[in-house]
Amino acid sequence: MRRKYYITTAIDYVNSAPHIGTAYEKVSADVFARFHRLMGDDVYFQMGNDEHSLNVDRAARVKGMDPVAYCDEMEKIFRDIWDRLEISFDRFVRTTSQEHERRLSLLFEALGDDIYQGHYEGYYCESCEAFLQEKDLVDGCCATHGTQPAWIAEENYFFQLSKYAGPLLKHIEEHPEFIQPEARRNEILQLIKGGLDDISVTRAGSEWGVPLPRDRAHVIYVWVDALTNYVTGVGYGEDEELFAKWWPADVHIIGKDITRFHCVIWPAMLMSAGIELPRTVYGHGFVYFKGQKLSKSKGVKIDPLEAADMFGPCALRYFLMREGTYGKDVDFTWEQFRSRYESELANDFGNLLSRSTAMVEKFLGGRIENLAATTQDGRGAALIELSRSVASHVTAAMTGYAPQVALSSMWELVRRGNSYIEEEKPWVLAKEDSARLAQVLFDVLEVVRQVAVMTWPVMPGKCEEILNQLGLSLTVGDVGFSELLAWGAEWPREIEVTKGEPVFPKYTDEDLAKRFDVQTESAPEKDPPVDTETDTKKDEKHMATFSDFQKLEFKLARVVEAERVEKTEKLIKMRVDLGGGDVRQMVAGIALGYAPEELVGKTIVVVANLEPATIRGIESQAMLLAATGDEAMAVVVPDKDMPVGTKVS
Repeated sequence: MRRKYYITTAIDYVNSAPHIGTAYEKVSADVFARFHRLMGDDVYFQMGNDEHSLNVDRAARVKGMDPVAYCDEMEKIFRDIWDRLEISFDRFVRTTSQEHERRLSLLFEALGDDIYQGHYEGYYCESCEAFLQEKDLVDGCCATHGTQPAWIAEENYFFQLSKYAGPLLKHIEEHPEFIQPEARRNEILQLIKGGLDDISVTRAGSEWGVPLPRDRAHVIYVWVDALTNYVTGVGYGEDEELFAKWWPADVHIIGKDITRFHCVIWPAMLMSAGIELPRTVYGHGFVYFKGQKLSKSKGVKIDPLEAADMFGPCALRYFLMREGTYGKDVDFTWEQFRSRYESELANDFGNLLSRSTAMVEKFLGGRIENLAATTQDGRGAALIELSRSVASHVTAAMTGYAPQVALSSMWELVRRGNSYIEEEKPWVLAKEDSARLAQVLFDVLEVVRQVAVMTWPVMPGKCEEILNQLGLSLTVGDVGFSELLAWGAEWPREIEVTKGEPVFPKYTDEDLAKRFDVQTESAPEKDPPVDTETDTKKDEKHMATFSDFQKLEFKLARVVEAERVEKTEKLIKMRVDLGGGDVRQMVAGIALGYAPEELVGKTIVVVANLEPATIRGIESQAMLLAATGDEAMAVVVPDKDMPVGTKVS
């Protein structure tokens, strides 16, 4: 029986078109949904628009439109963007639909005696559309928008949120997977332990919203309205069979700024209504542009279609999933985007595809036999073993919400495929050993196929193009992920390949200048040189502050693989496990002190949140701590056995 997988994103205000931060959430959810389809799971992916917002009403009236007509227009805009970014949702929710309004009313009534009428007087942020307490403010302003909230006083209906502090704490402690990543869980635990107040769940005097069934002078508060989409979209209250099939949700993918609503208010409402809680709420980080937070209200935004139009939607999807660590903030710059595109997509993967298909055409007339069953040793056997290892790491990383780790593992196979060509030299084999030539070229084609299958959730359109050049197609759901990645699976007895146009074409500065200002990414100005004779405080410039230290994240990691970096004396490439499916590649200059086999199984201390660095063409995603002297070297290890992932401070 296929396992069900129900994934949702937050639904979006439609007061303006999506920026790249919004796209980040939708792309990541789509990647997870597609991966679970590859796994053979029965997937339901839901997203949509949040329309009963005062901001939406205001935007409609600025344009002189009826709010419903405005929302109809914005739905087309949002759907077009998501279609162009290859987002494969199964259902698109609109909170103005009659179906949603009926089911929302049923859920509200299910809250029963936990709803009471009272007087609200306090702060309200119109941009957040959220009631705020004094402790939520920073210098008297909303922490998210930096604006002064309004002070309102009105008769509202309240939900007894305070009643659920204990049950919420108990659930989170018994189910740590409920809130991820760990940083979000700790924030919510602190919030609950600080005390919960009852919350207003209606607004009076507004016609834009779902009327409260028991008192039509009130409309249901927009955040309560929005949160319920996760159950109304799968039949709550009206389609028991559909609801039983999909609920509870396996994961809500949301931004870290709305975890309070999703991890406190939403589960408390579900508890009150007697509905099972979702299994996981994952609060991802923000996307910044050159260190500045994206914001519709402040006009700081990047149109996701700019990048998609120039480089293709798959390149944008790849960058968003590859850059940084999922769950933490990501900084977008055109310079880094182009760098990733050229080095990893065009040069690594695109080059592997182009070389392999060109050599099959040149040396074998475009046809080659399926040689998967041939017994291999040496480099061929090692390549097969690497493919199995990568597939295992990818599965662990993707099911652990670490797409950047999965892609890093995949690129080990890509780079190994390119180096395999250099080592085997098919152009020489074509003259000396036709049997070995055919085996080597089949092996390389199989590497291309495997990487195309594994990266399909991230780059569906491009991977289908790649498979087409190999004479293959991908039918998702027919077999599971492990069956798809069995060495030589899916190939016919005789293979016919076609060398097509570059899947990831390269662009010149002139090409880019037509669309982007390529001069805006100049390096930051360097600090002026220090006058060492007159600067009496020069030593202080090298002192790290406590806040500097707090920025570093030290963790215990276990070395699972290690090998020397060819043509170097000091470098060792390692794969290290930081726990929770976070497996990374790193390079360290410790070969003069350690043989690779000495390191395997050793627990070490690494800096886990440094920007990745490329060393001799190999990406290093962490840095180990080691003591070095004139004639000795020692990596830092704990003196007691502790689990990987443990923080070091």
